[in-house]
This record gives sequence, structure tokens and C-alpha cells, in this order.
Amino acid sequence: MILRAKWVVPMRQPPVADGAVVVDGDRIVAVGPVEAIRQTHTGAVRDLGEAVLLPGLINAHTHLDYTDFLGQVPHRGSFMDWIVRMAERKQTMTDDQYRAAVEKGLALARAAGTTTLVNVECSLPVITRVDTGGLRVWWCAELLDWRAPRPVVELVQEAVAVGENRDAAGGGFGLAPHALYTASAELYRLSAFMARGRQWLITTHVAESREEDDMFRRGTGLMYERYSRLGRSMTDCKHAGPVQLLDRYGFLGPECLAVHVNCVTPLEVKLLAATQTSVVHCPMTHRFFHRPTPILDALQNAGVNVCLGTDSLASCPGPQGLNLFVEMQELARIFPRMEPARILEMVTVNPARALRRAHWLGHIAPGAAADLVAVAAEGNGIDPYEAAVFNERPVLFSMVNGKVVRG
Repeated sequence: MILRAKWVVPMRQPPVADGAVVVDGDRIVAVGPVEAIRQTHTGAVRDLGEAVLLPGLINAHTHLDYTDFLGQVPHRGSFMDWIVRMAERKQTMTDDQYRAAVEKGLALARAAGTTTLVNVECSLPVITRVDTGGLRVWWCAELLDWRAPRPVVELVQEAVAVGENRDAAGGGFGLAPHALYTASAELYRLSAFMARGRQWLITTHVAESREEDDMFRRGTGLMYERYSRLGRSMTDCKHAGPVQLLDRYGFLGPECLAVHVNCVTPLEVKLLAATQTSVVHCPMTHRFFHRPTPILDALQNAGVNVCLGTDSLASCPGPQGLNLFVEMQELARIFPRMEPARILEMVTVNPARALRRAHWLGHIAPGAAADLVAVAAEGNGIDPYEAAVFNERPVLFSMVNGKVVRG
């Protein structure tokens, strides 16, 4: 199959005007100007018209379980209060309801041009029962041992058994201790050990709020007070910041996705860079909680690999959640001088690198996976990167692993 578009954006090479991409099976075999491609390749041409053809978008952090939670858990000023009410809402959900929510979320993501997702999954049965609709999914089993009725070893072994017996279907697996205030040092260390031995992903929420920072770095604040009253051991507090703790637990590294990372010191930025840990920023969640300007410049200047995620509809300020175009546009609003090409990297080449799949995801080149998405690009003199980042129309076409999933 030959796909022709007004612009092809390979990401690792300059955009190609009047370009074409040749797909054979599940791989890309050629990319270049359509005139040159037609001289060396035969076969049917699908003309996408006035469009920009991009690598499939990669969502580096989401909770598809909460797709039906939109507007149900409003933020009232306290992050700790929001966490408590989220936990109460989750207790009303069954595994079947989680599965339905995940499949609904996957459909929303597919319609918005996402081809790969890192999904933090709190219901292990969902991982083996859900229909992904052709998308690539890295299933990351969410783990908490705060007030857990079973030993840490059993919690991790159960998740590992699911990961070892699942159908990969082009995606992957990972372990996701929830956060430092709900997961112990033992859980972090064991999760990292078990995942690295299997070349799996590890991910966690860290340094997300000022309340979390106050709890661990200073031993003060609403979160510290609440967990103290509930009987949590607070021996991990008043010693170091959250990122420093993860480093002490051996959790940081090239296979680690650290999510949010809003409250960190220059030392912790250096730790993230030195350990080659990737960071995931979720712009619309940042907006939902009314947080200050994110520190992306400091992270990127230090060499940290920064990706974007949608988080969940529980922390989305509007109905346009699970849409990476919306996330990119929110980032552009906050950083109006950030180049569109740099923003687009955060949903293509950067998350591909974080997943350790940089050789075949997140870019268009011979040998890469045939994961592609096309968006409208009408008019003369347009910048293809701008047309992609600021796209507000329905996706024209998308393909995953050489199979058309939309358009």
C-alpha cells in the first residue's frame, strides 16, 4: 500500500511535501516524495489529500479505568481530599464496569489519533479480557500496599503472573506502584527488580503535589497529618524529596516513567537525567488542579526525556479528554514560544524512547512499524508541524501495525 499526503512528517527527517509512505504488511518500507516513490514501488495508492501524515501518537500515561468519571470527582482545593473521594468512587466499580470503561476509553483515544497507550490498570482481570480495538497497549498493573490485606510479595507475584500469561498483541507490560504515600519502599524495590528481570516498564506518580512534597521533604501538611492519623508509618518522611526517595529505592532508570514531577529541586532534576528516567507531563490534569507553570524547560535543558500523557477523565477540566491534540494545544498555551516540532516530539519519538522502542515506534522510516495517523492540512503556506499540533478536526485516517483502524 502506498499512502500519499500533502505533507509527510517523519520526525527524524525534515517534512516531505507531496510525500508518500509505502507500507508492506506491518512495516514501513519507504518514505519520500510521491514522484520518486512511484518510480520504485508499484501498487495501489491511497491519496489522503490535503493532509499531514504523522507517526501514530503515543500516550505515555493514562487511566482508562476512569473514563466514566468525568465531572464526578471535582477538585475542591485539596489534592488529598480529591484522592480520598477518588478512592471512594473506585470502590463502587466492578471488574465488568472497569472493562467497559477501558474499552470506551480506547475508542476515544483511537478516534483522536492515538495508536499506543501506557495504561495504568487497577483491575487485573481487565488486562486479559479487554478488546483493545487494534491499539497497542502497555498494561501497567497498579500496585498499592497501604492497608493491603496481603504481603507485598503476593501482590507483586499476582501482577507478574498476569503479565507473563497475557497476549502481548504488539504492546507490553509493566508494574506501577501507585505513589510513595500508598506504596512502601519494599513494594518499589520488588517491583523494580521483577520488572527489570523481564525487561518490563515501571512507572509511578511522583512529586505531583505540594502536599506530597510537604509530607516527604518536611513532614508537614494535610497529607502528612491525614496519613499520620490513619496509622501509616511515617519513617520515610522528613529525610528527602520524593524523587530522591525513588532513587534510594532503586526505582529510577531507563525503563522508568516518572509521572507528573511537579515539585522537584535542581538536584532531583539531575538525578532524573543521570538515571535516564523519562518524565510524563499531563497538561490538562495540570490545569484541572490549578498548578503553577510546569518545570519542563529545566527538565529538558538537563537532558531529561519528556513525554505527554492524557491522564484520565477524572482529572480533565472538559469533555475533550484522552486526546493528545488537546494536550499539545494546552502545552502550547502555557509555553507559546515552544516550537510545534518540539511539542510533537513529546507524543512520538520521546515516548517511543521511553518505551525502549525508538527503533520502530514514533517515527516514519524504513523498518519502522506501520503506525500512522493523518490530520487535515488545508491551505497554502502551512507549517506541517503547526497543522499537526493545532489540529481540532476529527482524524482523517489511522493505522496500527499495518491495519487501518480509522478512515
